Amino acid sequence: MPQKPPNLLKGSMVRAVAPASSESNSAALNKGLDKLRELGFGVTLGDCVQRLRTRGYLAGTDKERAEELNDAFRDDAVDAVFCVSGGYGCLRILPYLDYEMIRAHPKILLGYSDITTLHIALNQKSDLITFHGPMIAPEIGTEFTDYTEKWLLRALQESAPLGELTNPNDGPLLKVINEGEARGKLIGGNLSLIVHGLGTPYEIDTKGKILLIEDTDETPLRVDRYLTHLWLANKLQDAAGIVIGEFTNYQLTSNEPSLTLWDALRDRIEESGKPALYGLCFGHGKHHLTLPIGVESRLDATHRRIWIEESATRASN
Repeated sequence: MPQKPPNLLKGSMVRAVAPASSESNSAALNKGLDKLRELGFGVTLGDCVQRLRTRGYLAGTDKERAEELNDAFRDDAVDAVFCVSGGYGCLRILPYLDYEMIRAHPKILLGYSDITTLHIALNQKSDLITFHGPMIAPEIGTEFTDYTEKWLLRALQESAPLGELTNPNDGPLLKVINEGEARGKLIGGNLSLIVHGLGTPYEIDTKGKILLIEDTDETPLRVDRYLTHLWLANKLQDAAGIVIGEFTNYQLTSNEPSLTLWDALRDRIEESGKPALYGLCFGHGKHHLTLPIGVESRLDATHRRIWIEESATRASN
């Protein structure tokens, strides 16, 4: 049974956590925290964020970052858990998370990129509905567009289904890879993180689900490699449908022969035979949909449309 967190209200308390890399841009972090207060939320800082913990490219040791996240879910004064940034590190904390405690204390978890690892693990081990969306420093504190703000507040404050998802006027045009219709729960996120979980106890289950895929700073060759890995593992074939977000900073840096990004995406996903769309505004682009992971959705790839048909939160008491 999916564990739906309470929706946010004015005055709800947000805990800022750093489960992956530390945030080096303190100005962006502070602006993001101020924006949350401006939106009417209270803000507290997790231990790794408050103490500015660092260990190389990580925001503290694995156990420190895991305990920061566990504590955020355990603390009854906290209503939602927002990630400061991504980077790398969530894979390292998975064995130290208290999945049963998190199941018993469902709260909104917001983030993307490296946070994909947490979305998959908490969805499958805690049955928690989580939210793939903007983070405090890189988006809320730096480039928080009206579109991003609108979809964030709709997703977190309203307990009704989001309905049809649409791109902004200056966003990418949706492209059809495979026609057809599909229904299923949303799962997925960052392509490289999905692949890195294969063969572990936290491997993604795509059976009968709508698989979300996005990435950044990957060449077509690496995108091809990741998608081929998913294809050989039957993760693409098991999905009911596939929705691809934005792929950014993928340009080649040499004159070596290469497929285009579109070729790399289309080769493997066409082969899966599953209804598939490319270009929905989630990922590392300018605009960010907030997508509830683990709720029922409907895809009509033929007509380039997708809907969220299930509520992701329950009304707060």
